[in-house]
Amino acid sequence: MPKYQTLYERLRAAILRGEYAPDDLLPSENALAIHYQVSRITTKRALNELVKADLAYRVQGRGSFVKPHAASRSRKLLLVLPYANLKMGDYASGITTGLAGTTWQLETITSKQFRQRHLIAATDQYAGIFFYPRERNAEMPTLITLAQLHMPTVILDAPPSALALPSVASDNVSGGHLAATHLLDLGHERIAFCSRVPFWQDWSGTVSDRFFGYLNAYHPVGIAPTLPLQWAQDLSGCADVTTLAEYLTHARITAVIMGNDLEAVALSQALQKIGWSLPDRLSIVGFDDIEIAASNSPALTTLTQDFEALGRQAVDLILQQINVPDQCYLDRITVPVKLVVRNSTQSLIKEAAP
Repeated sequence: MPKYQTLYERLRAAILRGEYAPDDLLPSENALAIHYQVSRITTKRALNELVKADLAYRVQGRGSFVKPHAASRSRKLLLVLPYANLKMGDYASGITTGLAGTTWQLETITSKQFRQRHLIAATDQYAGIFFYPRERNAEMPTLITLAQLHMPTVILDAPPSALALPSVASDNVSGGHLAATHLLDLGHERIAFCSRVPFWQDWSGTVSDRFFGYLNAYHPVGIAPTLPLQWAQDLSGCADVTTLAEYLTHARITAVIMGNDLEAVALSQALQKIGWSLPDRLSIVGFDDIEIAASNSPALTTLTQDFEALGRQAVDLILQQINVPDQCYLDRITVPVKLVVRNSTQSLIKEAAP
């Protein structure tokens, strides 16, 4: 990133977080150059970018000032999660970290509690809403209403189609690709994707993205092109672990990528209860790197999300909407994920004899 861009981002974040009040005089070009050890050309361009972004204005002979915008009547932000304790990710901690050092307060409630509140009343109680949709289709009317009310809102995880609401999500497509590539590198040829979520009904959301990432990497020779989707649908329909184990055996599947860690740990424990030795008979990869992933036996290979980065990006987007309300926000931000390799995956490649 160019130096002026780095400086611009620092100043922009400081303004959005309220470190500079409306009409405050920003540091001069010279003061910024000395503090950040950059040239005057760099600081001048950074300040110009703030003006272009409608965050500052210049007064000839005096300097650059923070541009005032409509002040919010509330200093409270709302985080709406499907469950009181969302085990698939610590969004609350990430957002709280992003708000550190500001006067903003964060309140967390469940989707059920949110549905019991009047949406128009919520716009008076809160300056902005972070919303994690469990079922996007069912919750789309709520998202449409928030957009029509011009309520500063950031969707966490699943982007809301073409609706003018910004979103921040982990790169689930990349995660599915990383998981499949890891298993292919270990010599697995018959790799299935498995989730209780029937993602093929609308092909949207987190699990769907993870499945597409898996498909993007999984093109083995000798496997019918219809099998990956068929495996996913058939495994989802298995009524119990015995039926599922029989299906895996009959289909000669040696590895599965689960929709999330909870499903992966549940499958691992259920298979071992009926006598399967893991990962000897089956390698398993999860998603989310929740706490029990590492303590499970065998420890679960999974994809970890950067909730601090997710929270920081979400906070920036919500504050930008609050401070500059007259713009249309269509940001779709994705945060990289990382593969964490543990003992639940095993190589099928035999080492050559010495």
